[in-house]
Amino acid sequence: MRGIDPSISAITVNSVHLEGGPSTLSGTIALTELNDVICSAEKIKIRHGNGYEHYEFIDAQAAAGGARALSPTSEGDSVPLKLRWVGRTKIAE
Repeated sequence: MRGIDPSISAITVNSVHLEGGPSTLSGTIALTELNDVICSAEKIKIRHGNGYEHYEFIDAQAAAGGARALSPTSEGDSVPLKLRWVGRTKIAE
């Protein structure tokens, strides 16, 4: 899979802010620039090296369920949703 799985309509964001995990995946990341991203309503799984890094939504609106979207600020800019690293799994050989 390349980029965001289009069959998961719950995720409508272009970028997210990742907390924790590998230093190369920290800060604001454009999901469309990553090679392998698997999204669900609760998590994002990003292929990194020989495994997957798992992140959960920590944004209050995202935790409540429903469509994911960028949160607008009072200035009209969009703020990426925040996710926190929860673990890593290795790819089976």
